[in-house]
Amino acid sequence: MKIFNGGELIKIESAGNLTLYAPVSMSSPPTMREMSIEGRTGSQSFKCIEGKAGLIVYVAKNRLDQPLGYRVLIEGRELFCKATVADKYFKLVEDPEDESRRSGTF
Repeated sequence: MKIFNGGELIKIESAGNLTLYAPVSMSSPPTMREMSIEGRTGSQSFKCIEGKAGLIVYVAKNRLDQPLGYRVLIEGRELFCKATVADKYFKLVEDPEDESRRSGTF
């Protein structure tokens, strides 16, 4: 399982025929949903966020210091994503091994 930290930039990718969607209206709490790419193209209540960049602003952890979920800032909105879902769809933009601090390919 990938572990992300606060302040890291991520990119949302698809996994097979599934990807992440964000609610259009402000729900409480605004949570990313995993849905089929083909099935939700005409949905009025969710919009596809595949290919979008996000900033991890908070990591929710359990007592064993394992991540439970992430709050991610995407297009000015803060969305929640469970750690198991983030493991499938989040890709780190920066390479932690690269000391030049340049972003990876976007």
